[in-house]
Amino acid sequence: MNQRRHQKMLNNLFSSALLFSLALLSPAALALPEDSALPINIQSDRASQKALKNGEKTEYFGNVLMTQGSLKISGDHIIVRSKDRKVISIVALGKPAHFEQQSDPGKAPIKADANKLHYRLKQDTVILSENASIEQNGTTVSGKRIEYNIASEQVKAIGGKDNSDRVKMVLIPEGNSETESSTSPENKD
Repeated sequence: MNQRRHQKMLNNLFSSALLFSLALLSPAALALPEDSALPINIQSDRASQKALKNGEKTEYFGNVLMTQGSLKISGDHIIVRSKDRKVISIVALGKPAHFEQQSDPGKAPIKADANKLHYRLKQDTVILSENASIEQNGTTVSGKRIEYNIASEQVKAIGGKDNSDRVKMVLIPEGNSETESSTSPENKD
């Protein structure tokens, strides 16, 4: 009986990974055309799945890394919610969790970090909460909460009540690589 239960659990995990893969292959969810042809890789220390009234929840625990071409999501804990065999959202938790995606071959990838990343696939939006920051081509935005629309590349940032949570922005003039290197996060005190 235990072997049958174990096999059923493995089948459920495989089915969830397949559903997760199919949802991420949709054109709206991927920035580079070649990403959709590449396999999705998920690595974690362990995983579990639950059937819920309104869908399924698959959780990955321990140094989780999900990649598909230029799309990378990592965290300590990633939760994938699906309904009717379609992924609705991906939540990554960590200190920090990380999101990265190449939007255009001629541009640097978008990099985002926060304690909580909520990727809403239908809305094509990533919501960053707690210690949120997003960066592309040296331009950075940080704050308590940031909403990033992948399709339009629009960013909305919200600060907190105290000065440490205020929205902070560094804008780099286009084509100014000298300024980029002197203001990059690696070169700040």
